[in-house]
Amino acid sequence: MAKRVHDLECWQLADGLRREVHAICAQEHVARCFRFCEGFTEAAGSVCRNMAEGFDRFESPAIVQFFGYALGSLGEVEDYLRECVTRTFIDQERFERTLELAEHTRAKALNFTRYHRKKSAARVGRSVRRT
Repeated sequence: MAKRVHDLECWQLADGLRREVHAICAQEHVARCFRFCEGFTEAAGSVCRNMAEGFDRFESPAIVQFFGYALGSLGEVEDYLRECVTRTFIDQERFERTLELAEHTRAKALNFTRYHRKKSAARVGRSVRRT
């Protein structure tokens, strides 16, 4: 069991995605689009930050809630990636590679969330039976 959020594979993948987003925005022709880059990097950072906040609350309902926020931010990152292609900031190969990283992140985060959703439901079930 992970003792820190940084030990979670889903967080590590999200951090890799965040780094890739920063690399895309560091390109001179992209960096000139300040508002775009600000939104893109904030969305990517939000994935990691929400995972951290949920994990550090140590309770399954909070983990599920904040991982839900992280997944929402991940959807935003994926939309920014599509816009990168539209604006010709990245080529199709980089888009596909980065989108695959986002999808892998989503799959791992969903698995972690499902585990905690079941754990939370089991806890509720036990407390209902006791009353």
